[in-house]
Amino acid sequence: MGDSLLELLELADHATPANPLTLNQAHESMRVHRACSIDHCRRKALAFNTLIAAGRIVPDSSRHR
Repeated sequence: MGDSLLELLELADHATPANPLTLNQAHESMRVHRACSIDHCRRKALAFNTLIAAGRIVPDSSRHR
């Protein structure tokens, strides 16, 4: 694992990141914040929307977040 401590702390933060997420960062954010709701965790919401825009996630319209 080549992540620096600062990168790991940033990944754990629930706030909106200062920069757009890469696809890898979005996937990792979804994994780390899997217990979070996208209504309350800005990082997960950004990751979710990033993955939707990239066609990596297709939301299920019958499920709630």
